[in-house]
Amino acid sequence: MDMSILVRLLSGVVECMAAGAIVLAHDSGGPKLDIVVDHDGQSTGFLASDPDSYAARLKTIFALDSETANRIRHNARESVGRFSDAQFTETFLNVTECLFLPEC
Repeated sequence: MDMSILVRLLSGVVECMAAGAIVLAHDSGGPKLDIVVDHDGQSTGFLASDPDSYAARLKTIFALDSETANRIRHNARESVGRFSDAQFTETFLNVTECLFLPEC
């Protein structure tokens, strides 16, 4: 797969979470390992891997009471801050600092 397409697909999941959508993403790769992961021990969305699990998760999502749905939305919004430009810059500089400073 063209990596630029993959990046756009993954950023779409993050953008949906930031917008407050309850996401249902594929249970593999980035969504599974980095994106749709618990935040402070709370759910940020749902994962599925085949037609039956997608159907089951959709049934669960449609049956959510408003309090649970709002909690998932809130957790998702809170969790996506780790993908911000500021967070990327801070992490990048922390990891690469010793490459440029002789005292490391």
